[in-house]
Amino acid sequence: MTAPEVLGTAPHAESPTLPRITFDPALLDDPSIPESIDAAMIDGLKRHLQGYSAHRAPTNSLARIEDEVWMDAWDSALSAVQGARVLLRGSELGLFALRAVGHGAVHALAVESSPFNARIAMGIVHKHFLKQWHTVHGSDIQRWSEDERRASFESYADTVDIVSTQSERLADAACDYFVFPAIDHSLLGTGIVKAVRQHRGQGLAADARILPAKATVFAMAIQWAYPATQYQLPPMNQFRWSLYPQALNLSSENWIALTDPVRVGEINFEDFVEGTWDVELPVIKEGTVDAIIYWFNLELGNAQIDNAPGSALKCIKPAVQYTDPIEGVKPGQSLAIRAHVKEDRLYLQTQPAATQLRAQSLPSWYLPMLLDRRRNHAYCASLERAIASRPPELVLDIGAGCGLLSMMAAGARAAQVVGCEVNPDICSAGHEVIGLNRLGENITLINKDCRDLKIPEDLARRADLAVFELFDCSLIGEGVLHFLAHAREHLLTENACYLPMAARIRAMVIEYRLEHIWGIDVNLLNPYRFSPSFINVDASTLPYRRLTEPVDLFAFDFSTATAKADEKALLVPSIAAGTAGAVMFWFDLQLDGTTWISNGPDASDSLHWKQGLQFLPEISVDSNLELPLIASHDGSRLSFQWKQSAIPKEAWSTLPRLDPRMLAAAKELEQQTCGLLQHCTQDTDEYLKVAELAKRFAVEPAAHDLDPVVAQNFAAIFLNN
Repeated sequence: MTAPEVLGTAPHAESPTLPRITFDPALLDDPSIPESIDAAMIDGLKRHLQGYSAHRAPTNSLARIEDEVWMDAWDSALSAVQGARVLLRGSELGLFALRAVGHGAVHALAVESSPFNARIAMGIVHKHFLKQWHTVHGSDIQRWSEDERRASFESYADTVDIVSTQSERLADAACDYFVFPAIDHSLLGTGIVKAVRQHRGQGLAADARILPAKATVFAMAIQWAYPATQYQLPPMNQFRWSLYPQALNLSSENWIALTDPVRVGEINFEDFVEGTWDVELPVIKEGTVDAIIYWFNLELGNAQIDNAPGSALKCIKPAVQYTDPIEGVKPGQSLAIRAHVKEDRLYLQTQPAATQLRAQSLPSWYLPMLLDRRRNHAYCASLERAIASRPPELVLDIGAGCGLLSMMAAGARAAQVVGCEVNPDICSAGHEVIGLNRLGENITLINKDCRDLKIPEDLARRADLAVFELFDCSLIGEGVLHFLAHAREHLLTENACYLPMAARIRAMVIEYRLEHIWGIDVNLLNPYRFSPSFINVDASTLPYRRLTEPVDLFAFDFSTATAKADEKALLVPSIAAGTAGAVMFWFDLQLDGTTWISNGPDASDSLHWKQGLQFLPEISVDSNLELPLIASHDGSRLSFQWKQSAIPKEAWSTLPRLDPRMLAAAKELEQQTCGLLQHCTQDTDEYLKVAELAKRFAVEPAAHDLDPVVAQNFAAIFLNN
């Protein structure tokens, strides 16, 4: 669940005036819920977010089981369960239960907290045993009655059971191993300690082994770096914070280690004890501490795995614990931190602890954009060429953000630059950034949508150079065609220069599906990857196969392009046999007459936009066929579909492309959230109470049986207003 999915994306509507919600770091010490909030409200909101959490569970499991490093470690760990009874708190969609039995476990009891995961796991397990059962009994099955078949199959498959957390069967279980694979980067934030405690009293033998058994935690202090640009951007650090530790998804060039890494302590899941650890981090480099990062080594019985910076592990990255800036640390000093080890979370604090109130945070795409070296260098060079060849009297930066492109234009000797940015907090930080870089005399940053700019109130005259970066992975999804149409009519000269000047959208048909993991047929998992709208992906991490060469779809000259809808029917030649079930797409951006940049999957270094992927109904294809694909857009939304009448009936897959129950549940949850938020906007007191709950749920999601991402996204709705 993300805020846009919940709230919709009306691009230019007035929002109601609501109280500004802030976060006080003191809440990290005591996230208990105020007694003034009604119990019914607490319970209702908690159950609503638990519904989202259950819905998200298959996505989390899919991310883990597609990580070969993670799966290899667990395969080694599960090899130790021969002859044992195993209780799994989450079976990773049935796979861990089947693997445990495959390694010789006499029984695997999978306890699923998500009904969606339970249903999927049952399907995977049933299909796996059904194939084996048919092989064992062969033609005898045809002579049996329905009752005999059922009894025979149930007896054959009785080594695995899938139950809910409330199952009465737990009372009679006395399992030898407890397996908890749903670890995230925070280590304790997904509820492993609570789960062990629950099953110690119900489901486990007194001497049961716990997997993972232990975790050794390490930490170091870092300073954020912005090597992708020559301009100083530290004012943007005020937006780099979170209520819950964030995953560190940045390469090491984007942060500076200011201390040595230090072993913080060991957490024993077999005999967990809450506590605090006071640790000194030796400073090795002068700078400003912006955050503490921590990671851990997991002991999985026969295997160990860690998520240290640079680890090959994909599904769990190091964690970032933000702090107030600590300036002037120097080699020879040490930085005092305190690690709080609680049942539901692990969090690290500098000493003294952070006190700065926080509110607005950056959208998830914003920081990767600032750190995109190839994008920044290409824009900077093109601006220098454009301004040198035809010096503009006025440059308009549309969607200026913190003013990075405006500074590039000013640095290229543009006489005057006006940037417009609709987000007031980012615009305010942009003023700080521009001042820090001593370009305030050349740049005016205005907190407005470009469609609200007026001449001469905001611009003294029409601009003769427009610079903009208003793109998502589909090129047009942020409304660039709409913004440019308005600017062309109201804000730009007739012969204005546009940078970038043009773009084209490209695509290819691919096979992207799961077939087998650990020798287990997982074809049933493919519908749970499905999204009704396109998704943003990193092609370099996806196990996909190209079934066609790339084709051009739509081209745009930004000096003339409008938001008029368009459709193109294509016959795309296949180059390989396979199951065609998705379109991967990207764009080539022409900055000027000589410079192109692309977020295509073959780019040597990936741009921050990555790629887009839209799922389609699956069809079986041979090589050298013409695939009938229809691409269309309405000016801001790109979509694809098959020309169904041109595809033979026998080519269509018989496997459902999606689970309609999952889709219906998602729509119902979003409708409920919209209703809740609409109610809150009419009642300030209710709004404030729900915001307080949202913050506390986000700080300590495991205490409320919530998925951390769900809790974070819900709180962000209020904090970002």
